[in-house]
Amino acid sequence: MRKRIRLHQVRVGMYVEELEGTVVAPSRIVGPILSPADIDLMMKSRAMSVVIDRRKGLDVDQGSRDGVENDLVSFAFDLNSRFGAEEIRLAREAIQDARPCIRDVLAEARTRGSFRLDAADKAVERIMLEAMTNAGAMIAVAKLKEKDEGTFLHSLAVSALMVTFGRNLGMSEQAVRLLGLGGLGHDLGKTVLPIELLRKPGKLTADELEVIRTHPARGYELVKQIDGMSKPVLDICLYHHEKFDGTGYPHRLTGSAIPQAARIAAICDVYDALTSVRPYKRAWSQAEAIETMTRSRGHFDPDLLNAFISKMVINGTIH
Repeated sequence: MRKRIRLHQVRVGMYVEELEGTVVAPSRIVGPILSPADIDLMMKSRAMSVVIDRRKGLDVDQGSRDGVENDLVSFAFDLNSRFGAEEIRLAREAIQDARPCIRDVLAEARTRGSFRLDAADKAVERIMLEAMTNAGAMIAVAKLKEKDEGTFLHSLAVSALMVTFGRNLGMSEQAVRLLGLGGLGHDLGKTVLPIELLRKPGKLTADELEVIRTHPARGYELVKQIDGMSKPVLDICLYHHEKFDGTGYPHRLTGSAIPQAARIAAICDVYDALTSVRPYKRAWSQAEAIETMTRSRGHFDPDLLNAFISKMVINGTIH
């Protein structure tokens, strides 16, 4: 059974399936951890997190009950303790309202290789409206990403995070709308990748990783077909996997050479991925996610990350 752990939790005897957030060739350090030297190499990879296979090696705590069912119970308890019943109801209603539009966007990209701007606009309009007063609950409800809805809910959550972050940064509503559109479409390039590759349960080969890393360029090509498409939306699609220190992809841009919208997207994309419930990955707490992101020096724009923490992360939830 696969399980996500933090980089510093790796121990001799574990079997590493996947490194998340690193460009180090996986063949060098993916597999059984046989010695302290393997751990040193792992630490130097600067991975955001690690996925281990507990069937092939040790767990963090062999006596722990760390399963998806427990995570779902914890998620439900946390959701109900942080938000009122009406907030949760409204959040779920907003997600249901946006669902058909987002699915149309994803389906159009997958089957026709085009971007349904009208459907995307409607979804972002609904997200922006709910985020005015109920952003935290909507983002929290969207954290429960089951297998069949992971792409849909991740797109919605990143869009909502970017809308909320943009408003907290004092950006205009038009600029915020473009952030929302970019967040909604940031992973569209994945819709044209082989489905068996996206759903592969085991580790990816180096060649397969290279295919996955084509999705920003593929998404950019898809979205730029729209005449007059705004630059921030295109920038988000193409550059959301660039890292501040130049170790990202596809163009290894550094610092301010990465457009601001893409630097915002990088933070929101990773934050949502780390804090979401997935079939084989425990959802990290907000504190765990923020600590990991803060320690991943060079990955994010430090000023924007500090702003995200100070303006968005309040009392354990998003505001």
